[in-house]
Amino acid sequence: MQLKISVSPRAIVKYLMIAVVFFALMSTGVQIGKYVFDYRADWTTMFNLDRELNLPTWYSSFMLGACSILLRTIAVGKRQQDDRYTKDWQLLSLIFFLLAIDEVLSIHEILIIPEVSEALNLPWFLHSMWVIPGTVFVLWFARKYWKFSLHLPYQSRRHFFSAAFLYVGGALIMEMVGSYIAEAEGQQNLLYAMTATLEEIMEMTGLIVFIYGLLCYLRRWSDKLNLEITIGK
Repeated sequence: MQLKISVSPRAIVKYLMIAVVFFALMSTGVQIGKYVFDYRADWTTMFNLDRELNLPTWYSSFMLGACSILLRTIAVGKRQQDDRYTKDWQLLSLIFFLLAIDEVLSIHEILIIPEVSEALNLPWFLHSMWVIPGTVFVLWFARKYWKFSLHLPYQSRRHFFSAAFLYVGGALIMEMVGSYIAEAEGQQNLLYAMTATLEEIMEMTGLIVFIYGLLCYLRRWSDKLNLEITIGK
């Protein structure tokens, strides 16, 4: 049996962005309803971008998983060609798989402990303590993949850097801004809620840009992907 699937990067991005816009509008409406009209129905938590284990969380995890699969696909092709950067592609796939797991289980949230940050007398932008290992990881990642990025085609490099700027800007920079607002005004207010919403939107948008970049890279590398699936006993 021969199965042919036609994939359009622009079409995929279009549908992924529609979902992000939907979640952004729903979450904004939920926050306004909560803090302006005091509407706090249980169902609203399923669309709140400032909450975990809900529909936006699973959607983000799905996109992280899709990035991992695309990276793994590229890694397999690079290994068959004995490419010098095969292990880098494999490591990228593993990193995004772990990020997908973390998104579902919210492991990094364990480090958000106000009592600990206060005891250590940390500055306001480090009150969400997970940004400390997060920043260390970003610095390691930038050093590790700098040479790798230079061998990429210009278009792919631009896509990947744009995706990193959006994702890291949301995950770290906006998290720090949220920490400042939480320190000054508390977390139970519309300003903090909208900051958290913007943070998640930036992360989701960064993932979409990265998916688009990976699909374009695959298209540039080979416009046809031969996939053989063997089902054992």
